[in-house]
Amino acid sequence: MIRMRLQITLILALGLGLMGGCQKRGAAEPFGKTYYLDGAGNWGFGASDVPAGLEQAGYHGDVELYVWTMSFNPLVDQLNIPGARLRASLLARKIEGYHRRFPDRNINMIALSAGTGVATWAIENLEGGARINNLILLGSSLSHDYDMTAALRNMDGKIYVYHSPYDEVLETVKIVGTIDGKRGVSSIGAVGLKPPRGLSDRVVNTPWNRSWIRLGWAGAHTDCTNSRFVRYEIAKHILDGEGVESSPPRRKASVASTR
Repeated sequence: MIRMRLQITLILALGLGLMGGCQKRGAAEPFGKTYYLDGAGNWGFGASDVPAGLEQAGYHGDVELYVWTMSFNPLVDQLNIPGARLRASLLARKIEGYHRRFPDRNINMIALSAGTGVATWAIENLEGGARINNLILLGSSLSHDYDMTAALRNMDGKIYVYHSPYDEVLETVKIVGTIDGKRGVSSIGAVGLKPPRGLSDRVVNTPWNRSWIRLGWAGAHTDCTNSRFVRYEIAKHILDGEGVESSPPRRKASVASTR
């Protein structure tokens, strides 16, 4: 009986931890918070690299990994839009709670693939004066013409979009459906985001370029979450460009001795 109770307690604790997301780093509240959302299936892309890359760039805030998925099957999570919207609502309440405790701290969000839909809906649902600074979308599986007007109303900064025509995963999404339920349309992560009317200055679309191969992003769906790309490219939107290196130092060519 005691063993059974312990097992039940452990299962409940793990379940609550999953539902609430997990904190990747220790609390650093004076420096603000950044939420990171993985893609469908929660396979762990960027789970360690995103916090590491931000830290290497000089970010001293807290990085929280928010687990929104209902399964470990990407297709199931991609098509379970009601479940994703529910998790977005719960994330909005978490953000509001943080804002009540630390009203002067910056809150940023980075999201990958289907996680970009959850992040966007969470921002749309914010109440009580809670606001997001910047939102970074990586390989977003939201439809390219998704209306970001409501989200931008609850943001002080901009939406930064990184997209690539070589993202093969998003070709499949075009067939099975975007995270917002559209079929036969291109995703934001493939072609960029269509800015809402009158808000084009609040959306920054950045297409993949070959120079980023040396930072680890070859244009595929998930390698944009590696720590080098986060450190030298994404981090500048979290730190507002202050003190962030634009590229890693180049190695000096060795000179062969003639003696």
